[in-house]
Amino acid sequence: MKKHVTVPRRAVALAAAASTLWVVWRTADLDAAKTALCSSGAIVTGLLEYQLGRADDTDDLLDGWAELVVDQSPVLSQGKEAVSAAQQQETADEQEESDQVPETDPADEEGDISAEETETASTSAEPEQELEEEAEPKAEPETEGITLDLSQIKTSQLKVDNHTEGLNPSVADDWAAEPSLTLQPASEGPQILIMHTHATEAYTMDGDDVYVESDESRTTDENYNMIRVGEEMKAVFEELGLSVVHDATTYDYPGYSGSYGRSLEGVQNYLEQYPTIQVVLDVHRDALIGSDGTVYAKTTTIDGEQVAQVMLVVGTDDGGLTHPNWEDNFTLALKLQGAMLALDGTLPRNIDLRSQRFNQHLTAGSLLVEVGTSGNTLQEALAGARLFAQAAGAVYSQYVISS
Repeated sequence: MKKHVTVPRRAVALAAAASTLWVVWRTADLDAAKTALCSSGAIVTGLLEYQLGRADDTDDLLDGWAELVVDQSPVLSQGKEAVSAAQQQETADEQEESDQVPETDPADEEGDISAEETETASTSAEPEQELEEEAEPKAEPETEGITLDLSQIKTSQLKVDNHTEGLNPSVADDWAAEPSLTLQPASEGPQILIMHTHATEAYTMDGDDVYVESDESRTTDENYNMIRVGEEMKAVFEELGLSVVHDATTYDYPGYSGSYGRSLEGVQNYLEQYPTIQVVLDVHRDALIGSDGTVYAKTTTIDGEQVAQVMLVVGTDDGGLTHPNWEDNFTLALKLQGAMLALDGTLPRNIDLRSQRFNQHLTAGSLLVEVGTSGNTLQEALAGARLFAQAAGAVYSQYVISS
């Protein structure tokens, strides 16, 4: 790297500085002259490049005589800052471009997750969140029926839609952390509670999956609503050696309003009855409805099968309700999203970080799981539920204490 400016280049620099001073001296309106000369970044950058040889390493070149020349030229001195700012902006733009994630369509429905409104604010993993920059790779979850290699998951693949007002967690830090989750052996008691704050949510009728509606896209028939989806998850978890309790209480019927208050009491009762429960999964389906009434599905194809995509919702204390350890839930959600990515990159939707608490303050393993949308069919939802349970079960099994 050259550390000194050659004599011809010094002459050019002196000439540039002298001409600049002459322009300023000959102009009655000094502020106007300054604005005219500095308004173009190209002019300033060009002068600096011509004076110093190049502008991409000005901090190394601006020493001794060269620094004196720049200091004596107000325009060039300001240009030094402009070049630095331009370089920083270029870096920021590259990072922002690399961090773009697809938008999703969540919104509030009586405090629940829905997408009757489709405006969204998206954020994703921070630019430094590459696996190569992490101290340790993720361990590989292993279960009796599935092995997932999370060491191949980069944090740039983990996607989060941040719908909070004042929280900005580091995806890199939380991915590197371990969740505060400890599960007793299945022989000691239930480890997982599956329940449904909105049990009557249902899917688009298709084929033999036809039901009597209790409301639009809702039914009390447990063969076709969220209780059926919960049963599918329970079966997979149990195949993996995990102990599960499934709460089939209908908290949202006949009255929808206040369902979260009723489900809070219900979960508390289960935790009192079974203190070994640390994982609480509130299983729902989303609703994506356009302004023209179009109902959208979230579907992917995995091994030739149509599968409903799965979204994890993480509640926080941003809305004012007590939830001091919400980031533990967020860390666990990242692990589950990583496991789903390891299973199939198209299975998970972006994690939805929300201001509402959704009763997730009760345990370090509490999450809300959205399996597809009202536009999906029940069979697509069951396929998504099975794959989610396989991925989640592989993670949960790593936190079971050896008996």
